[in-house]
Amino acid sequence: MRQRRRTPDKVTRTPRPPRGQRALIEESYKLTITFLRLPFAYRVAPMSNPHEAFGNITTSPGQANSSLKQGRFNHETVAFEVEGFSHRVCRYGFEKWSQSGFPDMFASTSPEGPNEHAESGGFRDGEATDKPIKLSGCTNAEFESLIEVMYPLQLSGPPTLSKEQWVGVLKLSRLWDMPEVATVAIERLSAMDLKAVEKINLGKAHGVPAWLKEGYTILVDDLSKASLKEMTVLGWETAFRILWARDKISRLREVTPNAGGYWVSSDSLLCGYCYRNWSYQHKVPNAQTRCPNASCNQFYTSNGHGVVIINPSTALRSTAPLLDDKAKIVAEKVSEVFEEELKEAELRNTKSTA
Repeated sequence: MRQRRRTPDKVTRTPRPPRGQRALIEESYKLTITFLRLPFAYRVAPMSNPHEAFGNITTSPGQANSSLKQGRFNHETVAFEVEGFSHRVCRYGFEKWSQSGFPDMFASTSPEGPNEHAESGGFRDGEATDKPIKLSGCTNAEFESLIEVMYPLQLSGPPTLSKEQWVGVLKLSRLWDMPEVATVAIERLSAMDLKAVEKINLGKAHGVPAWLKEGYTILVDDLSKASLKEMTVLGWETAFRILWARDKISRLREVTPNAGGYWVSSDSLLCGYCYRNWSYQHKVPNAQTRCPNASCNQFYTSNGHGVVIINPSTALRSTAPLLDDKAKIVAEKVSEVFEEELKEAELRNTKSTA
């Protein structure tokens, strides 16, 4: 029985491109094959003279050379996480500038220290990017500002940061016990235009006694240096103590002979007894003597008769306190009224720099 021949399935063929386009594709293919056959060194842009820039660079395959000596620089990196941001930086800055926090942290995660992940072949915290050390008590912006100071991107010294960024650096340097970094931040902020209220708040928060005393001295001397809103930020207790110190100084100036009030020449003083009883105008030669009038013969002070001022509208002269005396009085009153705060800031600053 004759079998019927099976008709093959119809094959859909891709239409060939036009002859001109076909030639372009073939040429591109040839160029690609030629490029791939070239050594890798010829595929990149050649340097004018690679040996001058890098010297004689050689690579040795296989295991590392065990005869190599350790150089001065062999930095390890550490991974941190701050507010969901990952950072990998050199460890040496945190070990060098932090006196307690980070060295202790790294010691607990060092190869000699305990490693709860060793059996499973895992990484310690900070060794891998996916297993970072999580930092709290700071924002990502503050942390990045600190990194800029610890690892500056230019050779001219600390970076140029804003006031808010330097405040963040000061905050973290106090938090993580980095006194030298704190000193740099304080110097940079002191060179900026800090208002009296800012000096008080920052001095309290970060233990800077110089700022604290400067801020209080400015406001006790001249309350117009702060607005009502700024005084509200200080709190009612601090504002009350500033007003109390100002009141004490104003009262002191009223009773201090050369710190305010009025003065009068002795030529304008008359015996009070003679003037009230007989309208006589006997001048007072000396406050410790008797009246020169024989009919009076009274002591001006002990008998309570006092003296009379001739033409007070012209004899009296107002006096202003000397600037040096005023500054001294204000400084002494600030040290007295804010003694506890200043001592606390000084103690904190001393501990940070010890």
